[in-house]
Amino acid sequence: MPKTSKPKLASSSIKKIKSKKTSSTNDSKSWTTSALPKNSKKGKLFVFTGPSGSGKSTIAEYVLKEFDFFRRIVTCTTRGMREGEIDGADYHFLPIERFQDLIKENAFLEHAIVYGNYYGSLRSEAEEILHCGKSVLLIVDVQGALAIKKNFPSAILIFIKAPSLQVLKERLIKRGKDSNEAIEERLKVAESELKLEKRFGKVLVNGDLNKAVFEIEQIISKELEK
Repeated sequence: MPKTSKPKLASSSIKKIKSKKTSSTNDSKSWTTSALPKNSKKGKLFVFTGPSGSGKSTIAEYVLKEFDFFRRIVTCTTRGMREGEIDGADYHFLPIERFQDLIKENAFLEHAIVYGNYYGSLRSEAEEILHCGKSVLLIVDVQGALAIKKNFPSAILIFIKAPSLQVLKERLIKRGKDSNEAIEERLKVAESELKLEKRFGKVLVNGDLNKAVFEIEQIISKELEK
C-alpha cells in the first residue's frame, strides 16, 4: 500500500483560537464531554481509540484517503510540537491559557489532561463536518472514547491494539519520539487501557497494516449502510 501524505483538513473556526504559546506541567488527568446536537443526521461519528503506538493514527490516514466523505477532527493540545509535526494537520498546538479559556466556553466535544498536557476535540469542527453531510473521524485516548460513548451513544467506537505489549514497546522505541522513561509510562497506561477493551463493541488487532486497514474499511462500510 503506497504511503499517504498528511490529510488536508478544513476548519473555519480554528483560526480564532490561536494566541501566544506557553507550556503545561499538570500531571493530573480529567475528562469531560459535550454531546453533539441530536438532530445531526447527515453524517456519523466514528471514533478510533487504543493505546499509544497501536497505529490508530496511521490507519486513520489510509481511511481518510479511501473515503472522501470522511473528515478528521484535528486534536488541540498544549504539548510542544515534535520534529516533523505540522500545526493544523497533526495537532492544533495551543498555549495553556487559550485551551483553558476554550474549556470555560464549552468549546470541546471532549477534553483531557494526559501525560501532563491538555488534549481536546473542538465541538465546532464536529458540528461543521456533520452539517455539511460528511462523517466525522475522531482519534482519541481510551478514556476520551468512553466519555464520548456515554454522551453520544450513536458514535461508532473502534478499539485498535497491537498484537502484544512487546510489539507495542518495539513500535514505541522504533518511532523514536519518546524517552525510555516516557515509553515505560506509556506501556503502563496501555496495560490498564487494554483491560477496558471489552467496553468497546469493535476491537481490531493491528498486526499487519494492510489487513487492519482492510478490516476497518469493512466495518465502516457496514456501519454506513445501516
